[in-house]
This record gives sequence, C-alpha cells and structure tokens, in this order.
Amino acid sequence: MADNAIVLLTGKEVFLRRERVEQIVVATLPDGFADFNYLRIDAKEKKLVDILSSWEERAFGGGNRIIHVENIGKLRLKGQEKVAALFLDRVKKGGVPRAVLILEGESVDRRTSFFKKLSAVAMSQDFKPLRSYQVPSFISQRLREKGYTITPDAAEFLSDFASSELMSITSELEKLMLFIGDETKQITLEHVKGLLMPSRSFSTFDIHDALLERRPDTAHTALNSMLTEGVSAIVLWRFFQSTLEKIRRLEQARTSEEVNRISRSPYYLDKLRNLGARFPGGANRPLVLTNKLELASRRGNLTDSFYLGYLLDGLFRMMR
Repeated sequence: MADNAIVLLTGKEVFLRRERVEQIVVATLPDGFADFNYLRIDAKEKKLVDILSSWEERAFGGGNRIIHVENIGKLRLKGQEKVAALFLDRVKKGGVPRAVLILEGESVDRRTSFFKKLSAVAMSQDFKPLRSYQVPSFISQRLREKGYTITPDAAEFLSDFASSELMSITSELEKLMLFIGDETKQITLEHVKGLLMPSRSFSTFDIHDALLERRPDTAHTALNSMLTEGVSAIVLWRFFQSTLEKIRRLEQARTSEEVNRISRSPYYLDKLRNLGARFPGGANRPLVLTNKLELASRRGNLTDSFYLGYLLDGLFRMMR
C-alpha cells in the first residue's frame, strides 16, 4: 500500500473492518513505531479541521504515520465548507506523503458532495455480514490460516451452534485450537462438541441423524436430554426450521450457485438431500408443520417439550 494512501472502510461487519485496519497498521508501521505513529480519532467527537491538521503532522522519527478516523459517517460537515474544500484539495493532490489516512465506519452518505468526491479517490472496501451458508467456509479458511483443518460436519455444527457474529466465532476458534493443542491439526465434530458442550450427551446433529435413520426413540431421547441440559427451545426450533428450509431450497435449486448459497460442504448437502428424500412431496409440508407448532408454542400454555415432541412425531409420520 502506498504510504500516502487514503482508505475508506465501510460495512456492517465490524470484525472484518477492524481486522483490515490492523492489517494496514502491521504492513505500514515497523515494530515499535505503532505506539508513536498510529493515531486514532473519533469523528463523532472531533471536527474536520482536527482530522486535517492531524493528517498533515510529521511522523515521529521521520517514518510513516497512520491516522485512523472511526465513525466517519458521523462526521459533522455543516458549517465546515471551507475546511472541507481544503481537505478535498489535499485529497486531490494525492494525500500527505508518508501518511496513510484510514476512514472507517458503518456507512457514509455518498450523495453528499464531500463523500462523493472522497469516495471517487479513496481505496474503498465494504464489509457486509456473512450469509449463513458462508460461515462454514469462513471457519475453514480461518483455521487453514493457522495451520489447522476442520471436517465439514464440524464446521457446519460450529456454524449452527455458535453466535453468527464473526467476533464470537473467531473467539470460539481460538479456544478450539487451545483445546486440542498440538496433538492433531485436524478438528473433528467430537473436538467441537467437547469444547462447546462438554456436559451434554446429545446435539442437534444427533436429532438430524435419528430422523434420517428413522429412529424415533433416539430422536426423542436427544431432544429431551438437550432441553434438560439447558439448551434453549429457541435453538431447537431454529434447528428444525433452518434444516427444513435448506432442504426445500435445495429441492428448488437449479444452478450450482444456488446450491452453494445453501452450503459449500458436500457432506452436509448429502445429509440434507438424504433427509429430504424421506418426505414424499418434499420439505414444504414438514416446514409448514414446524412453523405452525412453533407459533402454537409461543401462544400456548404447555411445555416446550410437548410441542417439540409433537413435532418429532409429526415428522416421523410424514416420512415414507
């Protein structure tokens, strides 16, 4: 990256935005100089003139500097027309030598003259939240970067079990690598279960397998065990709804791109197809039943185990 670069980082995925900032800092500033030549400014608290003057300061030791402006979309521009003109003139001239300006925030209003002109010159990146089908690939990639691999079923399970926030998922991955140590570089489903649910006997994967193999007793045992061990009924409803919705989308998919939006794991896709094949006419009827019973559970006075158990019985009755 040029030492006079102007970088605009936007998007709702805070983790990826901040990670990109860190990458730029590491690549731009030598070890030991980040404490002196990295300056962070909050655009909600400072004026544009403060950002401009900080940008034009010389670096300690004559090296590179980084000016990181947070919450850039909150910058107040009203009454700052003259300063904005000076700022954009500096941008037009190519920035400040040996200074990288990072403008970071969830969004900016590119309809305004200031941000429209700034966006035309800056190196822009937009970080959108990952879709659910992209999370297992994110997990696999992160682990590969650390020298680990993860089996497809383990990646899918971790994706379903953990929070959808990348910060939370990354934290779980760090704990997972510490958990398995150096004994192996391949992470399996048992490793993930051992970390996330060490005291639990069953998981939603066990319910999935019991449905696939048509073992009602095992499905009910897994369901009741998870409820007893503190798994939220919301998690279980989400599992049934998500699984059946993915099966329905898989049935309707006509291109490889549509399939990839469901999952990039051939192992998991095969499990979905095999389970979907158990329902004559497709997954629409069982999905409708699931949604009706989930609504009834929120309005009714009976226990969660009653409605979820009734759902299991209904799904087994629908199977061929």
